[in-house]
Amino acid sequence: MAEGSFLRFFKGRQRAYGVLLLFVVAASAPITAVPSLRNRLLDRVMTLKTAMAGEVKPVSIKVGEYQEPFPAEFERPTSPLPVLPPVNVVDKVYRMTPGGYIPPPAASRARPGPSTAKAIPLPPAMSETAKLAQPVAPEAAPSNDTEPKYQTGALEQEAYQLLLQANPIIAGMVQGSNPGLRFKSWDAAARGNDTYWVRIKFQSEGNPDVEYIWQVKLEAKQVRPLNFNARTLS
Repeated sequence: MAEGSFLRFFKGRQRAYGVLLLFVVAASAPITAVPSLRNRLLDRVMTLKTAMAGEVKPVSIKVGEYQEPFPAEFERPTSPLPVLPPVNVVDKVYRMTPGGYIPPPAASRARPGPSTAKAIPLPPAMSETAKLAQPVAPEAAPSNDTEPKYQTGALEQEAYQLLLQANPIIAGMVQGSNPGLRFKSWDAAARGNDTYWVRIKFQSEGNPDVEYIWQVKLEAKQVRPLNFNARTLS
């Protein structure tokens, strides 16, 4: 009885393995026969192999190749921009006029504290005859060599005409395009190496004269503003 039961068990297991083998062959036959299913199976096998081996290649895509819309779940809502309050710009120019400084009141000035230094005795006063006998040293005249000497010669006239040709704005102001400024005079100062400083003065009602100064190179025919007023016209 025991030997017969073992034979039945092994026969039953052999039949089950046979059925399972037939099922595997029947299921794999269409996969290997159809190219789309075979390629899909190979892709999945290679993906599992790459994931198990740890070889992850970077994903790349060409520009314009992906035409599908961006997934809505990955969109980030944009916050509204803050509204700034309006700024009131005052279109005024404040200018310091001569003599406009107001000294502080005498009460706010710092009072010097009591001096602790000893008083130095003064020498005795000299007599009137001794004062007359001492020679008087002449006062040294201030040197003006560093200041430019503005003139209106022939070369200065050439530099002035080159400035008017290079800058039509100042040329129009000389002709009276700005009613607030009236042309007063022009002159130029030689600064060496065929370079001149051309100065143009304008009169303004109730204000001091306004000066515009440029640097003009005759040979190179270059004009460059020097002071602030000239730079505003460039």
